[in-house]
Amino acid sequence: MTQTIVFASGKGGVGKSTLALNTAVALAQQGLRIGLVDADIYGPDIPAMVGLTRRTPARSITLWQADVPADEPVEYQGVKIMSAQFLIAEDQPLDWQMPLVGLLLRRLVHDVAWGDLDLLLVDVPPGTGDLQQELFALVPDARVVLVVTPQYAAHLDGRKLVSMLQRRTISIVGGVENMSGLDCPSCGDHIALFPRVAHECAIWGQGVEELGRIPFCAVDSGRGTPSPLVVSAPDSAAGREIVAFAKKLTSILD
Repeated sequence: MTQTIVFASGKGGVGKSTLALNTAVALAQQGLRIGLVDADIYGPDIPAMVGLTRRTPARSITLWQADVPADEPVEYQGVKIMSAQFLIAEDQPLDWQMPLVGLLLRRLVHDVAWGDLDLLLVDVPPGTGDLQQELFALVPDARVVLVVTPQYAAHLDGRKLVSMLQRRTISIVGGVENMSGLDCPSCGDHIALFPRVAHECAIWGQGVEELGRIPFCAVDSGRGTPSPLVVSAPDSAAGREIVAFAKKLTSILD
């Protein structure tokens, strides 16, 4: 049975989608068969991160129909990707209420011709709301990687998510601190971008294992076709740390 790993956060803007995509590609580079679901229904960004855009607005979306072939995921760098962004235009809003969103989530996760996978990674929007609850109902055996930044607010909201997961007995693999400082490109010194969060105020104080610290990367990806760091800058400090995290993740799951 394919293992499912959910990348989650309590607060937005922590780089969760970026980490999920880079981890998926790093795992594929290890020879694993990887699927990636962009489950951020209201703001799916992963397709744009790899230069996949749909410009034609959709007039309708079929959520379920009998005897219809499963959707084919888009393959990128050895990763099979499925996203709501493949069904609507890049700038087209999806202003549905939760009952319809739940059906769309089911389509993205279950009604896809994934083939044989070693791991299915799922990127969910931040928070502990209806969409997250629906996702965990769809994949009850999923395990979670928590993403934070070294900010009090990120850990504060992250602790709320940890409490929810623990209450629902959802397994937490561990956490990753993203944007964990900056290596100066001139002198090489490590610069802290935010004040450190006290252990008792962080998700680590709730027993979450720290799996990695990913430094901020100043690599310019604004020119040409976007690509993940592990492809465009694998020798950068962030690229190396993401690869190390991906290897640690596979060792834990084994």
